[in-house]
Amino acid sequence: MKVIRAIAWRFMMKGTEKGHFSLLTLFSWIAIGVGVAAMCGLLSVMYGFENSLKTKVLNAYPHIIVSPEEGGGSIPENSKGLKALIEQPGIVRVVPFIEREMILQSRSRTLGGIIRGLSLKDFDQVQKGLVEGALPLDSLELSEVVLGQELAHRLNLYPGDTVKIISPTTKMGLMGSVPKSETFKVSGLYASGHYEFDEQYLYMLKEDAQDLVGWTQAISGYHLWTPTLEEADQVQKTLTPILDKGLKAESWSVFNAALFQSLKLEQYCMSTILSFAILIAVMNIVITLMMHVTHKRKNIGVLRALGASKTQIQKIFIWQGTWMGIVGLSFGAVLTALFIIYVKYFSHYQLPEIYYDRSIPIDIRPLSFLIIFGGAICFIYLATLLPSRKAAKLDPIEAIRE
Repeated sequence: MKVIRAIAWRFMMKGTEKGHFSLLTLFSWIAIGVGVAAMCGLLSVMYGFENSLKTKVLNAYPHIIVSPEEGGGSIPENSKGLKALIEQPGIVRVVPFIEREMILQSRSRTLGGIIRGLSLKDFDQVQKGLVEGALPLDSLELSEVVLGQELAHRLNLYPGDTVKIISPTTKMGLMGSVPKSETFKVSGLYASGHYEFDEQYLYMLKEDAQDLVGWTQAISGYHLWTPTLEEADQVQKTLTPILDKGLKAESWSVFNAALFQSLKLEQYCMSTILSFAILIAVMNIVITLMMHVTHKRKNIGVLRALGASKTQIQKIFIWQGTWMGIVGLSFGAVLTALFIIYVKYFSHYQLPEIYYDRSIPIDIRPLSFLIIFGGAICFIYLATLLPSRKAAKLDPIEAIRE
């Protein structure tokens, strides 16, 4: 076997008829290396974007939301279901909330937005994303709110300014039924990193939201958190049977399904497209080996005359393709490592602000690399079968006579 491997290496390094190095071999190495590196690099970046997107989305949304099935309704604030949720295994936090669409009006602009009312003790999540100002206080004469950073920019509001919130709930006045409205002071600006969320949402105290909506001791639902993101779907399934009638539980994967499914589809499509690059590299190996079989007819004839069997000749060219694959995959591994190191530590390119993450994230998943390299090895092995069989079928007498 050592002799077979040595002959295969020599055939690869001296692939021309005159015993010179063949450029086809070099191009095969490059094709394999670039194809594998492109696929590994692309998936690392896309996995990085997926993880970054999950982080940004879950800065704005909880793991599970419990709300009325009809949507837009309310449930009693101190219902029996709250105690059941708190005691349910797998739930580490329960936050009652109020959420309604409103009209927001500043001195210069009027926009639609969504208010989210929370108890003061539940503003710790908001505090983590506070970029300017402070949290609202409940002891002031003029109630305070925290605006999403993008929403504040669109309304041209800053901490200390006032914003008028117009509710679709009506009240009776001198002119009959009129929309209910109140003026609030902007205490701070919040940034979750989720662009669409930051341009729509406004936080206020739960009592102020109840007064604005016209609810007495009622809420929109509950935000739930599980120990890990991966446990949310399983916990959501266990919640459905125990919830009060008219309530539903949705995990983050449901109310963000379109976003993450489109990302998965993009990963699948890009992987499929780039797999053709590896197939082209494998075809280069087939062509290279076929050329080497033609150039090495005399050598094959001599080996057969010296007693080499057809099986040994076939193994020589299988090993030649294997050597080409090993060199090409090693080159691809080096390119992948250089790409990841450059993007992670030396690239300072910044994406526009509209993107969830302005830097280019990297997430290394060894299993994906193993699948890519393992698949490439299988393809390379299959590529060696046809040329090796052709070499084994050569007539040694005719080869020597040539």
